[in-house]
Formats: sequence, structure tokens, C-alpha cells
Amino acid sequence: MASSEQKLPPQKQYTQPGKEHLMYPTPQFTCPDDYKPSDKLKGKIAVITGGDSGIGRAVCNLFALEGATVIFTYVKGQEDKDAKDTLEMIRRVKTSDSKEPKAIAADLGFDKNCKKVIDEVINAYGCIDILVNNAAEQYECGSVEEIDEPRLERVFRTNIFSYFFMTRSKYIYIYIY
Repeated sequence: MASSEQKLPPQKQYTQPGKEHLMYPTPQFTCPDDYKPSDKLKGKIAVITGGDSGIGRAVCNLFALEGATVIFTYVKGQEDKDAKDTLEMIRRVKTSDSKEPKAIAADLGFDKNCKKVIDEVINAYGCIDILVNNAAEQYECGSVEEIDEPRLERVFRTNIFSYFFMTRSKYIYIYIY
């Protein structure tokens, strides 16, 4: 963690999504060395959207330490390296009881893609116990006048629609099948 004495270099990335593997120093996503897992999620199947970096990576890490089988989504082509790094991290910290983790590439802004993710997880693991809707994107703007319709729609597709589509798809599976 950064302290008041430690000076970190400014970091700026001009494309979406940001890439954690390009940051120096890399963001801290682990827990303190004295953290002792208590198997709170032992036997649970957890899906984390946007799990390749940032808060999503931290959630994947802690859920794996707590015994969950972790499946996360990421954006193919743009987040491949971060997704690979997160998958390797989960494999290193997962408990012996949990199943093999999985990374699923998907643009969750569209209902059909969310259904595919839910179906893939159900087919591979049998159920979903935990859904963490974390995928998000944002753009820096000087004023609202800079926000055009395609950008607004993209942000809403990722930050709002995907949460609804993922939750609805999970709900439909639980109550229909």
C-alpha cells in the first residue's frame, strides 16, 4: 500500500479497458500476509464479472482463498493478459476442495452473451451459488457535452444492462430449470 512517504509514479492509460499488467507498481489485490482463510465459501461456485483486474481480481483472489470455485468474465482481445494472470493467481491460491477455475470471455452488455456465460457455468459446474456483478467501464470527460450517444450506451450496457442480464439469466435458471 502507498504511504505518505512513498511516491508512486503517475499512471495514465488512454484506452478502455485499463490494463493492470502495464501498471508499475502493479496494484495490490492480495490480502495481508497474516490473513487466515476460514473456508467461508467452501464448496460454493462463484461467478465474478470483470474479474480480470482491479476490484474483480481482488474478489477472485479472496473467494479462492476462502474455498470457492471461481469463474470470472473478461473482455476478449482487450483483457487477455490480465485474465491469464488472474487465472494463474487463482490456481495458485485455490483450495484443494475447489474445482478448476475458469475465465470466460464475453461482452456482457448483451443479453445473449450473459445467457451463454450462465449456461456455460451451469453446464460445467452444475450451479451458481454466488454472482458478483462487478464489470464496469468509465470515461474521463471534462463536461457532459463530451458524452456522445454511443459512449453513453456503451457505459450503460456494461454498467447497468449487464448486471440485469446476468442476474435475470441466473434467476431464470434457478426458477425455471
